[in-house]
Amino acid sequence: MSLRALAQHQEAIENFDLAIKYKPDFTLAYYSKGFSLSELGQHQEAIKNFDTAIQYNPNDADFYISKGMSLRVLGQHQEAIKNFDTAIRYNPNDAEAYYSKGLSLYELGHHQEAVRNFDTAIRYNPNDAEAYHAKGLSLYELGQYQEAVRNFDTAIRYNPNDAEAYHAKGLSLYELGQYQEAIENYDIAIQYDSTSLDIYINRGVALHELGQYQEAIKNFDIAIKYQPDCALAYVNKGMSLNELGTIKGRLKIMI
Repeated sequence: MSLRALAQHQEAIENFDLAIKYKPDFTLAYYSKGFSLSELGQHQEAIKNFDTAIQYNPNDADFYISKGMSLRVLGQHQEAIKNFDTAIRYNPNDAEAYYSKGLSLYELGHHQEAVRNFDTAIRYNPNDAEAYHAKGLSLYELGQYQEAVRNFDTAIRYNPNDAEAYHAKGLSLYELGQYQEAIENYDIAIQYDSTSLDIYINRGVALHELGQYQEAIKNFDIAIKYQPDCALAYVNKGMSLNELGTIKGRLKIMI
């Protein structure tokens, strides 16, 4: 978050506090203050304000969704799901509630149930790239790689600049043994996010599978540049160096 945005949220909170001072039961002021606090990463304080808003207006689905989102960031996924369920009870057509519930279910490892919620979110908002992306991640965890690829493709269609969608598609293609296609997707991902450690490591792994050990090592070296203490990058680089050493040894024997 930029300093300007940070300052604007702080100033907004000061104004919401003044609104509350002059009208202590002003529901919108508590909700809006909670939103600004969540944007600042102060989720525990945000939840307190969402709770106060709910106290004054217990039937507003948006209040429960926002509270659930803060709970999810804090890792309290079961509590988050309870709030998303309450939101759905008050607004059964709210795509955001199903999507957010799906994210918490994903974090809990309930991938089949997560897929069902992402499907419902998509039914109510069929153009939401994030819902297809999230559904693809759950399908990947379920080992349904071909279906995952289809969902990542749809996510990319609605948001062509999403580096993580290309990265995730690449991971699914890798699991299908389509290493060259995986690399092509990692390449696009890097165009949109050139500093992602994971993409370089995974591109290196795919290159290793194709026997392109020198190129694989270059990718592991880039990952190490971005995170010098990344054990995974070193071990993968070591494996590619081992393969190069074996090849050189074979050549010497042949000569």
